[in-house]
Formats: sequence, structure tokens, C-alpha cells
Amino acid sequence: MTSPIITERSVIGTFYERLQQNTASSIVDAISTVPIQSDQDSETYAWLGMVPSMSEKRGEKKFTQLRDVSWTVKNVEYQGGITIPKKHILYDKTDQVRVRVNELADRTTLHWWSLVAPLIVNAESTVCYDGQYFFDTDHSEGESGSQSNDISVNVNTTTDPTPAEMIDAVLAGVEAMMGFKDDKGEYVNENMTEFLILCGTGLMKNGLQALSQSQIGGGDTNILIEQDSFRFRVQASPRLSGWADKFALFALQGNQRPIIRQQRRPNNAAPGYNVEGMLLETLWLDSEHCKKNDECLVSVETERAVAYGDWKKACLVTLT
Repeated sequence: MTSPIITERSVIGTFYERLQQNTASSIVDAISTVPIQSDQDSETYAWLGMVPSMSEKRGEKKFTQLRDVSWTVKNVEYQGGITIPKKHILYDKTDQVRVRVNELADRTTLHWWSLVAPLIVNAESTVCYDGQYFFDTDHSEGESGSQSNDISVNVNTTTDPTPAEMIDAVLAGVEAMMGFKDDKGEYVNENMTEFLILCGTGLMKNGLQALSQSQIGGGDTNILIEQDSFRFRVQASPRLSGWADKFALFALQGNQRPIIRQQRRPNNAAPGYNVEGMLLETLWLDSEHCKKNDECLVSVETERAVAYGDWKKACLVTLT
């Protein structure tokens, strides 16, 4: 039985349908903002300080000036494309062309993680909005005092902690994050109950053991399992392979996120662009390129960026 030849219109529809179904990744969606719409080369954000807590009313109403810090995020152009031999389109019996178009959409979506991962890896040496490294030992904002989201925990073997040591390290990170204050001196994470443990593949087993073994050490109860105050999940990535002796803890609740995502969209309606600012272009069977080269081209391009957000929603734990 002969399958109908996939048309240029079908390719475009397949790509955008797949794109609509996709989410960036479980990691990216958990720790970053939804893509903020951009309509220019760069966007400057006013990073406002926190609102004050309520106080007893005495005399006239009191109003507090919000601390204002600017943070500029510049868009970068990205593109990807595939070449499909003409004969594969004409004689495709297993729908391989459609599969490859779907994979192009998947790579476009997963591209976010390829941008976010290096940001996290370099967070100990790259500044964020407050002028300090994202993971640093001396953050300070207004009345917060000096604060550290870069801590260390002693273990016997830094690259292979026991479940008990891993539990202690995770809870040390939670304890540090619970103590973070905003520029008004108010605690910002005391209501946080859900956390992501992000690590390289080397510590994946250790993290999973810490969250799954009901008894640890000499038969002690695993308090991460036998409690209902906090929820944890482990996520590992080979992109963090350099983290042999460390992991990051991210709070998954609240209005702020540790990572900002920015997506540029055309100011005016433009052919080929979807509402998310993605441009898909094709040179299909009736194009001059295909007639001369016996191949079709499919390309996608966009402008986007990632940047550090709120450091107070993250903590790096190094095993020493």
C-alpha cells in the first residue's frame, strides 16, 4: 500500500502541532519562569524589592519605597535545520519524514535546557542582579544582612555519600534556604515545602537512595520519607557531569524563580512565525533548490535568552 506523499503544508502543521504539545523539560519548567514575551533586542527588568510586612497602625499611614535594581537580558538568535533527500519523501513508507519533523520540534523545545544548564554550572562565578555570584557566600540586600546560598557539608567520601549523609546535606540546604531574608529583613522561604534536588549523574543514585530507603545507617528511620512537611524529587543531568561532589536545591513554590526565560516575538504579524515567536521555513518539492539538488530543506529559527532570577530560591550544597 502506497502512503500519500507528505506535503509542505503537512510538514508545517506537524511541526507546530508538536511544538504546542511539548513542554520545555521537567527541570526547566520547575525552576524557571514561563517565557517572558520580548519585542526588542534586549529587555531591562526592574528588580523591585519586597513589600514590607504589616505593622500596627499608629497615626498616619506608612509607605515604604521599594528597592529598585535594573537587570538587562539580551536576546540571542538561534536556528536549526535538516536536509531531507527527495527520494525519502517520495518513497517514505514508515512515516520517517514526519518523525524527523517532530524531532526538530522536540529539539527546539529542549533547547531551553541547553541554555539553562550552563547557567547553573557557571553560577559560582557569574553575577546575578545583586552584583554577587548567583551561588555565593555574601549576598546582601537592604536589611537582609549577609546571606549564603553556597554551603558545604562534611561527608566521608565526597563523590559517594551514604544515604544518611545525603539526607543531612539535603536538610542543610533546606535549613539555609528557610533562613533567607528579603531587603526588608523578612523571611521569604518559610512557606516553601517542595524542593528539587538537581545533580549530575554521579550523585543520582545517592539522591534516589536518600529518598527511597525507609531505613538508613544502623536501622535509623529515614526522616525524608517519614515526614509530611516537605516534598523532594531528584533530577539528574549529564550536562552537570562536572558536579561530582555537589548538588543544587531549588524551591519550587512562590512568585519568583531562580531562572528567567525570555522569548522574542515579532512586533507585527509576519509570515511563517507562530504566536510563540518561532519561524519555520521550508524549501519543498516544487522549490528551485529541490529541483537542482534533489533535497528539501526545513529550518527553524528564533530569538531567546535565559538569565539568573532570584538566588534566594536556590542553594548549592558542596560535599567536603
